[in-house]
Amino acid sequence: MLLWLDNSHFLQPKEMILKALEIACAMNKRRLNYVVGILKNWENESILTVNEIEDYNRQLSERKKRSKTKAVSGGRYVPSGFTLDITAGED
Repeated sequence: MLLWLDNSHFLQPKEMILKALEIACAMNKRRLNYVVGILKNWENESILTVNEIEDYNRQLSERKKRSKTKAVSGGRYVPSGFTLDITAGED
């Protein structure tokens, strides 16, 4: 952890380490390797402040919401109020 304090690219290294520890504990992952993985991911994504973490997580959750609403079996969008009547138009 001391190396992350001294040698990271984070603008707020202490706060970033504490945030990574908080996330790891919330996920019940209490190993140092998990925390280091979080920090590496943030560095790779160029997330350098705690505010950027919150923005990144917000964008990620919005993407997940969009992908859930667009996913339709068969690949076609069906309006929510649509009911199929196969006898319509038959006289």
